[in-house]
Amino acid sequence: MASLLSIADLIADPTLDTSVLAGASGLHRTVRWAQTSESAEPWRWLGDEELLMTLGLNLPVHPEQQAEFIRHAHQAGIAGMTVGQDGLAPELSPEMLEEADRLAFPLLSTGPQTPFVVIARTVAAVTTNELNRGVLILSRLYQEAGSRSSQEKRRGDWLEKLCGVKAAVQDTGTECIVIGDVPNTAIRRHSLPTLRATQLLLSVEAELDSLVLVHLKQILTVDANALLQAADSAIASGDATLRLALDGRVSETEIQSGRWLRPSEPFRVLCGSESALGTIAMFLTLRELTPLATAWKRRTLAVVRQQDLPALEALIQSTSIKLGMSAPYYRFADLPGAAEEAHSAFDCATDQLPLAEFSGLQVSLLARSRSEAEQICRSVLGGLSADTASVNTYRESLFSLLDHDLQWQHTASALGIHRQTLVYRIKQAEALCGRSVRRVADLSELYLAHRAWQLLKKQ
Repeated sequence: MASLLSIADLIADPTLDTSVLAGASGLHRTVRWAQTSESAEPWRWLGDEELLMTLGLNLPVHPEQQAEFIRHAHQAGIAGMTVGQDGLAPELSPEMLEEADRLAFPLLSTGPQTPFVVIARTVAAVTTNELNRGVLILSRLYQEAGSRSSQEKRRGDWLEKLCGVKAAVQDTGTECIVIGDVPNTAIRRHSLPTLRATQLLLSVEAELDSLVLVHLKQILTVDANALLQAADSAIASGDATLRLALDGRVSETEIQSGRWLRPSEPFRVLCGSESALGTIAMFLTLRELTPLATAWKRRTLAVVRQQDLPALEALIQSTSIKLGMSAPYYRFADLPGAAEEAHSAFDCATDQLPLAEFSGLQVSLLARSRSEAEQICRSVLGGLSADTASVNTYRESLFSLLDHDLQWQHTASALGIHRQTLVYRIKQAEALCGRSVRRVADLSELYLAHRAWQLLKKQ
């Protein structure tokens, strides 16, 4: 937006016959109105960004009082003062001129052929034009805001083109950018009344009319609310999907159908602190990435595509978040093992290494072939590997208990049965295979047999 009239603009107009007596370093001051006054205390009636025009009848004669007159006018926010050359003003003392210089308060002189009303009309005309420009910008703001897609609103570059300012809306809780880009200069912050706490970030160099700023905040509040509501919906969907996947209740086909992950595309599992869940999920969503993130074992678990890792690295650089990362995987069936890798790697994350990648020895503890898987199932599961309705029920209940880390109530809820029913099924399973879920050695064998069984069913 163009700036309003300045003192420098006034003295640059030859038709106004106005020159600088003192305070030249303040010529950049804005003038919104020009007012004539011969009052001994004109600062009682004039204020910010107003030009005082006087014939000098109100000026004291004593040098110290003249200097004090300048101080009072400056403290009131008066933009400057011009004295008419009509011979009515007392002689302006060096003390008065020195005080004007010291305060950068423009002290001007206007020729006798220039009526003050001409100066007042000049200022009024420019101010009116500026107000008209503000109304035009408001009209264009609302027109552009209504016609933009959600992606265009998210980028926020249209604001810079329209208003000439770089702006961004930031989610206060996660520090994620909802709209635009953070200005690369000093920032002025304005709170927005959005559903979640957000703030408008503007460059301190931005020159926005106060009325335009008010309406800009209203528009961005509406846009931010829409984007945040969509983000919350996507986060909830991603959370539910990942929880079901960890419980084995979502097929690999459903996950890798294109909406969440693409087939044959590598992905990584990330593990962070429990408090990082909101930040990671919101960041992924606002970057239009897949928000597969949930709470897991008192930590945060997230699944990201290999190609999205640079974006996550940007998040780490801008926050104090630390993450553990699994090796790359291609099949979502490998999620449990990848989650354990990320969980292990998280313990190695430090301030110097905020993104720790799993680098454990790749020791094969699972079956390497179908024949080996069949041998493990026969030797460990025994009678539990039979294919009958009741045995299948006992076996799947046992496997579910293993998947839920021996959490009986969670397992029963996942299976949709009573806890006592689960206890009965596990006792039957233990009797058929000759092993107990209460012995560590037996548990390790049962876990290997569970993985071997999954391998056989997927081949």
